[in-house]
Amino acid sequence: MKWEIHSEQDRRIYEVLKDIEEDNYMVGLEKWEEILKEKLIFPFEAIVEDSDDGCPMQVGDRLKVHGIGMIDDLHGIIVDVRKGRRKYAFELCLIEVLGDNEEMKQLVDDYSVWFWNR
Repeated sequence: MKWEIHSEQDRRIYEVLKDIEEDNYMVGLEKWEEILKEKLIFPFEAIVEDSDDGCPMQVGDRLKVHGIGMIDDLHGIIVDVRKGRRKYAFELCLIEVLGDNEEMKQLVDDYSVWFWNR
C-alpha cells in the first residue's frame, strides 16, 4: 500500500503496509489485526476520543478493552469492550489507550492515523 513518509509515525505505518498491494484495504485491515493481536495486552483501559450521536459511549468515557472482536469494512477493527458492567463492540480507531504502556498507546494511535487517512 502507498503511504508517504513525513514522520517517524509514517515510517512505522509504512512498515506495516509495505508488502500490501495498492488499494487492498481489507488486506491492510487484516495485517493491522494480526499485529494488534500479537502486541496488545488484553484487557487494557482506554478512553473514548470520539463517538456518534446516540452511541452508548460518549467522549471521555472510560472503557476496558477485552479483545479484538472483528473487522468491518466500514468501521475498521472492532474491539470488545466493557463500560461498567455492560458489554459493547466499539471501533478501535475511536479510543485512546490509558496507562503506562507506551508501545500499546503508539500502536493503537498508528492504526487510528492510518484508518482515518487511508
